[in-house]
Amino acid sequence: MSKIRFLSLLVVALVLLDLIAAALFFSGKLPPPRREGPRRVILERLHFNEQQTAAYDKLIAAHRSAIRQKQDEMATAKQQLYAQLAGDSFPQKDSLIAHIGRLQQEIEQIHFSHFQDIKGLCQATVEQDEAFRALAGELGQYFGPPRHKKQ
Repeated sequence: MSKIRFLSLLVVALVLLDLIAAALFFSGKLPPPRREGPRRVILERLHFNEQQTAAYDKLIAAHRSAIRQKQDEMATAKQQLYAQLAGDSFPQKDSLIAHIGRLQQEIEQIHFSHFQDIKGLCQATVEQDEAFRALAGELGQYFGPPRHKKQ
């Protein structure tokens, strides 16, 4: 096979792959590109000044650390839970499920406290306070799990 024929076949294959990807995207089979991150949304919507942005970045670091710790604990608990399936009895099933539920509650409390802290940063101006109140109704959309389209 000559180099020209090989390259021609390669170009045709790539064009076909692009067409298939475009068809899947426009048919709704592929997810749309991710929106901008929560940090950018908060900064744009609340119009933080430099001092507020620095304080917000510290809040983000603390929030991520706390969430990561709880997620690690939850992963360990889930691993212990599902490891029980290797046996014939499940003596810790109920306590592990309850523990996972408590961890999820703690995660939600961490999220809520994080947004309370952000709200505290918005007390600098009336406009920021109003912008936060408007954003508060949308927080579930921005920071909840991704929603899948019903088919």
